[in-house]
Amino acid sequence: MKKHLILPALLLSISIGYSQKNKNAYELASPNGQNKIKFELIKNAPKYAVSHGKTEVITPSDMGFLLKGNENLSSDFEIKSVKNSTFDETWTQVWGEKKNIRNHYNQLSVQLQQKSGNKRKLEIQFRAFDDGIAFRYVYPKQNVKDSIFIMDEKTTFNLKEDGKAWWIPANRENRDEYLFKDAPVSTLDTVLTPLTIESKSGLALSFHEANLVDFASMTLVNTTGTQLKSDLVPWADGVKVRVKDTFTSSWRTLQIGENPSDLITSYLILNLNDPNKLKNTASYFKPYKYFGIWWGMHIGKYTFWESDKQGATTKHAEEYIDFTAKEGFHHLLIEGWNKGWTPAWYENHMHMFSFTKSADNFDLEKVVEYGKKKDVELIGYHETGSNLI
Repeated sequence: MKKHLILPALLLSISIGYSQKNKNAYELASPNGQNKIKFELIKNAPKYAVSHGKTEVITPSDMGFLLKGNENLSSDFEIKSVKNSTFDETWTQVWGEKKNIRNHYNQLSVQLQQKSGNKRKLEIQFRAFDDGIAFRYVYPKQNVKDSIFIMDEKTTFNLKEDGKAWWIPANRENRDEYLFKDAPVSTLDTVLTPLTIESKSGLALSFHEANLVDFASMTLVNTTGTQLKSDLVPWADGVKVRVKDTFTSSWRTLQIGENPSDLITSYLILNLNDPNKLKNTASYFKPYKYFGIWWGMHIGKYTFWESDKQGATTKHAEEYIDFTAKEGFHHLLIEGWNKGWTPAWYENHMHMFSFTKSADNFDLEKVVEYGKKKDVELIGYHETGSNLI
C-alpha cells in the first residue's frame, strides 16, 4: 500500500523560509513544526543548526569536505539555487514490528558552487521529520573531470549542552564488539554510531547514518567540549573515499524525542533508506529465531578452541539440538566447529581458519544427521579473522 504526495515550493511557505535580513539563510521545519534546521552561509562557508521547539539542539556547525592536495570543499561557496518540497507516503514492510510505515518529511536542497579555483559544485539535501532531521551531500558531475579523493569530512555536530551518552568505542585494536558505556558527552573519545544521548534539557537524541552505499561509514570523534565531528573510516592509505566523478554520501541522521521511548518508535532511518528493489521477497525470505553455541564462549564458560572447556563438541551440539527442538525452534548456530581456533587467534594477522575441517571432538556429519532427525537446521558461524583469502 502506497500513498504519497509531493508539493511544489510555493505551497511550503509555512515550513520553509529564508531570512529577510540574510538571503544566504534558510530554515526548514518538520511537518508538525517542532524540529527545525537552519542553513546559512557564514563567510562563504556552509553552516547548519538544529532546534526542537524552543530548545537549541545543535548550534551552528561546519559542513563539507577536505580533498586530496589540501583542497577545501567547505568554503568559498555561493548559493546558486534552492529547492524545497514535501513528501508524504505510507509504505509496507516485508517484515518487522510494524507493517505500514508513514514517511512524511519536508525537504530543502541547496545547490552551492565555489567562486574560484575549480569552481566545484556541491548540493546539500536536508530533510525534517517529526521524529528528527537528516542531511547528506551530493557531488554532481563537474566541468572538471578528475577523480575525487576525500581525505576528511568537515561535518561537526556542536551540541548546545552536555548530556549523558550511551556509546561504544571506535577504532580499537581488534574489534568493534564492545559493551556500551555511559558517560558525559564532553568526556567521549572516538565512538561508533548509533550514539544515544539524554541531554540536560531532557531530550532523547540519537546520531547515526542511513542509506550507506558506496561511501565510507561514519564514526564520531569528540574534538572539544560537546563538539562531535564526523570521522570517516579510511582505506589503508588514509584516503577516506575515492570516486571517479560523482558521489552521494550517506544521510547524517539525528533522531529527536521528548522521551527515550520515542527513539524506539522512530522510523526515520528506515524512511531514509532506498526502497526495497527486490521483488516477491516473501517467496524466498523466511525469518526465523535460533539458539546458538556462541555466547558461552564470550562469557568464558566455554572456549572457541579445543580444550577441556571446548564449546563446540558433538555432545554439546546434540544437547542444544534437543533443547532447540523442545522449545519449538528449528535452527541452531554453532561457532568454533572448525579447525583454526587458538587462544590468541585474533593476535595472529596471518592466521587462517579452515572451513572444511571439523575441530577435534566435533563430528559435523553426525551433528547434521542428528539435527535432521529433530527437524533442526544448523547455521555454521565462519570466522574469517578479517582475512581476505
